[in-house]
Amino acid sequence: MKKLLLLLTVLFTVNSFSQVTNEGKPHSWKQLNDTQNIQPNLLPSFDLKAIQDEDKVNDGLFDRPWRFGFMHSVDYGFEQGQWDVLDNGDRIWRILITSPGALSLNVIFDDFFVPEGSTVYLYNNDKTDLLGAYTSIQNQESGILGTWLVQGDSLWIEYYEPANVSGQGRLHIAKATHGYRNAETFNLAKGLNDSGDCNLDVDCPIGSDWEVLKDLNKRSAGILLSGGSGFCSGALVNNTANDGKPYFLTANHCFSNPGAWAFRFGWISPDPVCAATTNSTNGPTNLTISGATLKARSANADFCLVEINSPIPVAWDRVWAGWDKSDNFPDFQVSIHHPRGDIMKVCRDDDPATKEVNAGAQTWEILGGASGGWELGVTEPGSSGSPLFDQDGRVIGQLFGGAAACSGTNDNGAFDYYGRFGVSWDTGATAATRLKEWLDPAGLNPDFIDSFPPLIAYALDGAVGISIPNIVCGDTEVNPTITLTNFGTGDITSATIEWNIDGGANTTINFNGNLAQNESEIYNIGPITISAGTLEINATLTDVNGITDENTANDNATNTANIDDSYLTTQVNLELTTDDYAEETSWEFRDSNGTVLYSFGPYQETTDDNTTFNYSFDVSENECYTFEIFDEFGDGICCGFGNGSYSLTTDNSTIIFSGGEFSGDSEITEIGIGDDLGVSDNLAQNIIMYPNPASELLNINITINNQDYTYSIINILGQVIREGSLNNGVNSVSINNIDTGLYFVKVEDNTTNKSVVNKLIIK
Repeated sequence: MKKLLLLLTVLFTVNSFSQVTNEGKPHSWKQLNDTQNIQPNLLPSFDLKAIQDEDKVNDGLFDRPWRFGFMHSVDYGFEQGQWDVLDNGDRIWRILITSPGALSLNVIFDDFFVPEGSTVYLYNNDKTDLLGAYTSIQNQESGILGTWLVQGDSLWIEYYEPANVSGQGRLHIAKATHGYRNAETFNLAKGLNDSGDCNLDVDCPIGSDWEVLKDLNKRSAGILLSGGSGFCSGALVNNTANDGKPYFLTANHCFSNPGAWAFRFGWISPDPVCAATTNSTNGPTNLTISGATLKARSANADFCLVEINSPIPVAWDRVWAGWDKSDNFPDFQVSIHHPRGDIMKVCRDDDPATKEVNAGAQTWEILGGASGGWELGVTEPGSSGSPLFDQDGRVIGQLFGGAAACSGTNDNGAFDYYGRFGVSWDTGATAATRLKEWLDPAGLNPDFIDSFPPLIAYALDGAVGISIPNIVCGDTEVNPTITLTNFGTGDITSATIEWNIDGGANTTINFNGNLAQNESEIYNIGPITISAGTLEINATLTDVNGITDENTANDNATNTANIDDSYLTTQVNLELTTDDYAEETSWEFRDSNGTVLYSFGPYQETTDDNTTFNYSFDVSENECYTFEIFDEFGDGICCGFGNGSYSLTTDNSTIIFSGGEFSGDSEITEIGIGDDLGVSDNLAQNIIMYPNPASELLNINITINNQDYTYSIINILGQVIREGSLNNGVNSVSINNIDTGLYFVKVEDNTTNKSVVNKLIIK
């Protein structure tokens, strides 16, 4: 599985703008000619042959990076370069970094601050490759800035500082990358013509039924330089506010500190080559932008969503791709990507993707073998994170891994797999591990949305949406809202909405007023009394301005909230396995008044690393508790630095929560305790699982007369790896091809919504 990319994590955060103007020229080119007296800073040598030998192995492995360059740690500041003072008092600082044999060089600043009026440029010895100007727009709170690549083995960095801001600038370079896998024809990018001969440039024909959608969606796709030494692909994605917020979707395994990321859009060959040995010609290279902020990521469907720290310039003519969260099977699928960091490519598979579990993640699989893999084109390393579009041109996933590759001008017929967008939408426990809070700020909860700007603009286009607030422990009522939004070019002056709860009697909302394009009207339809089970709210926009809406696709909305029963237990048990940095981890268990009842941490450095601890908390009936786990570094306890995890269970081993992968300072689980212990105990007594440990088959014996049972096998990270239906009596469940280790088996009575969870050891 050769698409996975693990990249260096740079330990900083960002909160500001980072757009490169890509215009102008360095002041020294006109005002200073002497370069002979500037001594080069020579990067250390490294064993290139050994690195290349590693690449031959790592490119095909599941958990290894695909890299284009060797990153050096450096310590370059103003002391290492040369200052020149101009006649008017302005100053120019230049530094020369060289690395013999490099095909490209790029750097990461860990302290970048330039005052207004100053500029920073990067260029090569013969001045054929120029990047910049970087200006005060790029200043970020973290001081981090990652640059794009400059061709050649010598890199000049030039800082111009006007006299009126003398001494205010700061520049320090922490990383410099020697690019060793770049093509000879190269300009502000890695790898022109590095990818295999079976690839199709994005403007190659792939079928008349998708040509218009391809021309639209290629404007959303981009190439990502992550961690300073590796490449992934991804795309701008739309949100329900249709406001052009620069959200960029890629793969979780592409993650490093987004503050040092650099992006490039619109790199398209003007003379497309379609599965041939001919080289593609170079295209535009100036749409680059730097810096982003993490919004959400998860290994469950291998997704990572960031917000680029600068607005995308209007002149770039970009598109934010639409998406479909319904998780319905596509008719066919298309991917747009940058294999091996090459110029933009496209591939198409006419066999509908299937749903499979790959590497513990919920994925769409492009079937290989007899199905033949991709019909047109292929993916390769560097394509990771690229969008998978359905027949309607909406994103349904992002590339996780696979075995597809070129065999000459044909593909090898092997499989690929993509994390499923529908799983990424709301499977995570918090906003930091799912998409819905970021891509649905309007609370519309649609199954799909189209691109922004839209391919088709309607004069009259109303949309209805439903938002249900998070239901927390102890809540007895909730206040949902219904939103009417105008996505049309004309004003909405009247509208009628019919809504109901759980399919019951309709209630009517009449709007009279004026909504301009992208404006909304919000109606509070609460409070609604809640109890255990599922709350479903349905809404339909029946007319707009007294007539039928021109676009009826977004006139119906349904939203549901699962209202968990209280847990029936006298104790809550915590099992915690630390990661490689136990000293960053601590936790608290609190009651409804916020009183800390139990706590521990931070754990001991080294001695407590990768160690399992068990605790029990006494709890009372009809009370709400909060468990909060803290990570001082803000990267959770899984999976970049050790496979830490934790689980909270009842006294009969029912899982309350299990996980370990979270971002931010902490993760919170709320736990409600009920007052009827007999119900859960009765279910547990009538469901027997054996043998344990097991190796090939697990027997689940159900002695209660009820036909509606389901089971799930869950790993220690909370990921469902197998599930199915059960009948009364003995059910034999295959556990072949599941790795050895500790798992949880959940059996649920779908009639009563009660469940039992037991630990299972697979040997």
